[in-house]
Amino acid sequence: MESAKDVELIQKSLLKERIPYEESIFDNREIYDKTITRLLDDAKEDALSLRFPYQDTTDMELPKRYYNWQLRCAEELYNLIGSINIKSYSENGLNWTRDTAYLSTYLVNKIEPIVGYIQEEEEDENESTEWYF
Repeated sequence: MESAKDVELIQKSLLKERIPYEESIFDNREIYDKTITRLLDDAKEDALSLRFPYQDTTDMELPKRYYNWQLRCAEELYNLIGSINIKSYSENGLNWTRDTAYLSTYLVNKIEPIVGYIQEEEEDENESTEWYF
């Protein structure tokens, strides 16, 4: 089984294949590496918050089945930064219209949410509340 650090290094390497370093965009490699890390972190948080909408996902690891989703999401987030996601443009008034406000519906729909409900059980003198998923 891969450690979280190994997964992070693999994901960074794969994302760097999708988003190559360009000196005209990034001032130096340090900024590029920080951007790649931030995109992966944001994509991971997006995946976990979609998967577990009512839970604190701060210390959760991303399930392996969503590694590719994380890469696609990070790439989409990167494209939202610049002008790649612009669907219309006007010259003199300088009007831009973006394709989406955030992530595409297609990408969001790839994550199946898991939610639960609280069921209270009474036991003799002790009351317990349990989460069921």
